[in-house]
Amino acid sequence: MTAPQHSERFSSIFALFMSFCVLVWVWGLAFFMFWPWQKGGDWLPDYPLAVQCSNGTDCIVPVGELAQARSEGKVLSLRPQAARGELDYRQLYVRWMPWGEDMEVKTSAWNFQTSVRYRIDPESQQPVLVEYQELNAKIFFYAILAALGSLAVLHLYRRQRS
Repeated sequence: MTAPQHSERFSSIFALFMSFCVLVWVWGLAFFMFWPWQKGGDWLPDYPLAVQCSNGTDCIVPVGELAQARSEGKVLSLRPQAARGELDYRQLYVRWMPWGEDMEVKTSAWNFQTSVRYRIDPESQQPVLVEYQELNAKIFFYAILAALGSLAVLHLYRRQRS
């Protein structure tokens, strides 16, 4: 019996690594698509909301500064003029869109994405948090663990078949 050649060993390691990469991608996409939404909660004071500013354009105002901006006349409406849009704000990418009768705002950077769905209370004219979803590096770590588990199951299945 001869020892496996270096090219055979390399090709098996390469195939294993590529399978692992594909499984991490598939599991990461699955976790990203089906990550749960959290109901209710309190606003983060620095979470950016898209509003209509006094000059008629859409702008970003953090939730914690909303009352002050409204009292100073900087905000015309809590709904932006454009139904859908996107703006940059303090190294963040902020995108908003309608969500039924309510609004959805997604704030993202290179390492996270937070989506917030809210409605505007007709009596107090304040945004009310309905639900939110936080996507961060935790999803990637779960995808790595799931890919390792999948590789282990595939390896055991292959050993059992042969």
